[in-house]
Amino acid sequence: MTHKNKSNLTKKLSIGAVALASTVVFSCSKVNDQSPYAKLDPNAAFSTPERIAKSAVGMYDALQNLEFFGGRVLIYVDQRGLDANKAAYFPNVATFDMLSNSTTAFNCWSGGYRTINETNFFSQKLKENESKVSAENAAQYYAESKFIRSLAYFYLVNIYAQTYTFSSDASQPGVPLILTAPKDGAEALDPKNKVPRNSVKEIYDNMIKELTEAANVLPVKTGDGFYDHARATKGAAQALLARIYLYQGNWAKARDLADSVLLSSAGYALENPVTVFASANYQTSKERIFSVAMNSADNPNTNNALGQHYGAKGRADISISKDYLSLPNFDVKTDLRGKSLYNIVLSSDKKDTTFYTAKFFGTSAFDAWVPVLRLAEVMLIKAEALARLNTATADPEAIKLLNQVRVRASATPLAPATAADLITNILTERRIELAFEGQGVFDFQRTHRDIPAHAGLAAQAWNGKYTIFPLPFAEVDRNPNMKQNEGY
Repeated sequence: MTHKNKSNLTKKLSIGAVALASTVVFSCSKVNDQSPYAKLDPNAAFSTPERIAKSAVGMYDALQNLEFFGGRVLIYVDQRGLDANKAAYFPNVATFDMLSNSTTAFNCWSGGYRTINETNFFSQKLKENESKVSAENAAQYYAESKFIRSLAYFYLVNIYAQTYTFSSDASQPGVPLILTAPKDGAEALDPKNKVPRNSVKEIYDNMIKELTEAANVLPVKTGDGFYDHARATKGAAQALLARIYLYQGNWAKARDLADSVLLSSAGYALENPVTVFASANYQTSKERIFSVAMNSADNPNTNNALGQHYGAKGRADISISKDYLSLPNFDVKTDLRGKSLYNIVLSSDKKDTTFYTAKFFGTSAFDAWVPVLRLAEVMLIKAEALARLNTATADPEAIKLLNQVRVRASATPLAPATAADLITNILTERRIELAFEGQGVFDFQRTHRDIPAHAGLAAQAWNGKYTIFPLPFAEVDRNPNMKQNEGY
């Protein structure tokens, strides 16, 4: 399949975005009060192959949602971990004392479901207009919608629900699984659409089903660097599947899906960490598998861009914690993920030093592509899966993978003596490598590790009531079938 509308992916008002944004719902219980399709009738948006292609791009525009994958969702996860200092700009996130009427809880929820609804709407309209595009193009568009929807659900279910292994059968309340979009406002407000929460297992089962289907259809690569990094590919679907299986504790499947990526003909390869995060390389990086593309024109603005929050030259809301700087096996003076990916700011009296990550500062504080899936993570997924499958000894292949990630960053290779030591090393390496990329508290929860007291904050049990967000009060209030999280 070829693409001819590259510029539209980063235009905030693409035809697809205009058409799709008109049926926003939050759990199918709320719609915009605006008259739909004020700018463009949805039927017109699906009237020609060219317009359908632009509408497909609109799904990625929805993914840029400034309260969700414009970058905020990564911040919400990492603020509850140990590697970033508490940010005053995000009160009650790092402190585990959020209320159900929190604007953060509402904005994250609505941002995620807005993205999901737009994929649902696109798929329905495409179904009505399939004859206008080739079977190959239609199959790819459906696969892209499944990838985007699964990515949104992965973060929603892990932010608003307890981790998959919280119970033996993952039957704990998850989030509503919405796979269709209402035709109009009246249908959206119909009582039948006031749905209950699905279980965490049901959400995971659907993600696995849809990503497996998508991986069977999506291209390995298109030959266009922009699309190969900013739109869904086979490698992106397989990498997200590997992560999902890791969270399930399905080590064999996590290993196998990681292998699918590592053995791919897409040409993925580890790179110098500085190269990975240099904006000039976003479209050529061999390590980046999927990112949410941004530019200075359509990034979420001074209050939402990752570069603004994390960058020393931006708002500088979020600095690096001492816990991160003192991690074992992390020499910040020689490891490229330390000295080369830091911005250091001295206080006016030069007695205090604050460290900021340089991962998200491209040519400006606004244009950093949001990293979602990288080869380094896939290698660490396989390493952990192997280590947990072979508990009798420190698995040699897992050690090799671990050290490949380290050596490319000029870090000293490790030689763990036992399987337990190896797992500890891998989990620490995940913190070093994936810091500030939306893995933070999730890694503690999925591995059943309590979050220790830090920076004046009380310790939290991995399965504590307040380690997950409350469902937005507005959602629970308007939907009698929506049960609030315990303790809120």
